[in-house]
Amino acid sequence: MNEQATETAVEEHAAIPYSVYVKAWVSLLVITIVMVMWHVPFVLITGMAAKALIIALWFMHLRYERLDFVLYVLLGIFATAIVLYGLIAPDGMQM
Repeated sequence: MNEQATETAVEEHAAIPYSVYVKAWVSLLVITIVMVMWHVPFVLITGMAAKALIIALWFMHLRYERLDFVLYVLLGIFATAIVLYGLIAPDGMQM
């Protein structure tokens, strides 16, 4: 292995600095506060989608994965959300 290949391999497996996690956490906190302050359905849905995206990209490390793997994971998350909605929505309609 030459020196440049070794440096690239080290960079690919380098630890993510804590500042990235702190920024993601602060952004999640700000979005949550905005969602609590404004009970508009559009704000709530947008906030939930933004929070899910931040969690998936930074805390699940999907930002650093190949695109096809990211799409598979997001497809699974979306399918799970549809199933859960289908199971919960009928109870909400009866209220």
